Amino acid sequence: MLGRSVQVNSLCFTKADWQQNLANGAKANLLVFTPGAKENGNEGTKAYIENGEQQGVNKGYKTSIRDDWYVIPSIKLSDALFLRRNNLYPKFVLNDAQAYTTDTMHRVFIKEGVNCKAFVVSYYNSLSFAFAEILGRNFGGGVLELMPSEVEGVYLPYRVENAKLFEKVDQMVREKKTADEILDFTDKELLQKGRGFSETETKMARSIWYKLMGRRLNRETLEKAAPEEKGEIKKAVARVKQLNFFDVLQQYPANIVDNTPVVQPTKKQEPDVDMDKNVLISLVKSDNVERYLDQSTKIYYTGKRFPSTVALNKLYYFIPYIKKKGIRDLYLIKIARVGTRKEGQPDNDPNDFRLVFEIEFVKKLFKDYKPIELEIWHTFTDTTMSNLLK
Repeated sequence: MLGRSVQVNSLCFTKADWQQNLANGAKANLLVFTPGAKENGNEGTKAYIENGEQQGVNKGYKTSIRDDWYVIPSIKLSDALFLRRNNLYPKFVLNDAQAYTTDTMHRVFIKEGVNCKAFVVSYYNSLSFAFAEILGRNFGGGVLELMPSEVEGVYLPYRVENAKLFEKVDQMVREKKTADEILDFTDKELLQKGRGFSETETKMARSIWYKLMGRRLNRETLEKAAPEEKGEIKKAVARVKQLNFFDVLQQYPANIVDNTPVVQPTKKQEPDVDMDKNVLISLVKSDNVERYLDQSTKIYYTGKRFPSTVALNKLYYFIPYIKKKGIRDLYLIKIARVGTRKEGQPDNDPNDFRLVFEIEFVKKLFKDYKPIELEIWHTFTDTTMSNLLK
């Protein structure tokens, strides 16, 4: 039996892996009783069941709703196993040992004619990992859970030829290679060579996975993680790359976006908020706080570091995050462009590039400040108004 996710650390769960779990003291055997065993079983069976009743095992929720509390329903052997709850990334494992499992894993039955090894290894790529993050749901501590209907929606770049990669990737997982080391190999083989993805498209898939995973894995997750996972989680959260302002300037020599309203609302008119628009939440420096408290600020300069995962051409709203307070006020980003920190001043450094937002106060979103988690570098959150206010 394979009872817990920590008992599998490979792409292929073998009988040798099961025997190692037994040697490590894991609960790896499954005792199966047939209906009526309490009345018709041998003396050892009857004594075992009676001992369970004396301990109150039969009064648990799952046991109490069964016809015979000691009979496990739906015992089936599956071709593969998909772990239900995961931390860094969901695992998909070939069940070579023909092990039974608990409900901590989903049983996967592979259709006849499909190469099992090719099918399983096809999952290990940046695009499939991104799909898992999009389709799954988050729980406390950064846990990612996928239910069967969600697992079905994960894209797999399946090809029979992928089977030749199985042993290599299985070995990398067993040797505890990092997710990046595994994906550097599989992305090239599965996506670029196998499906014709360009290097740019592959990097985009990895960037999407980084961003979604980074939102899920925060400081609380790191504190609760197993020691062997902490290093990789810390790298994953910090892995969002820095934007190259010079490259942005080459792409957008004028404005990145221009959202200046054609018709200005009257002072008495309550401004509408477009729930589909993107909003950037940013921690503001302590020496600029006063101008945000009274909504008098008209311009926002980013620091020297800005995350490359933010969709610049979709910038629309801006919300300042006040340290020890949170968020409250909504601003329109009228203009977003590349500029310099001290533009127009005698001591301006023409190479000190920053993003410059020309902003205008729209309204208070909340009566008082509301604390939130800043998902990127503990400094930024890039989301939509509907996600923020749901």
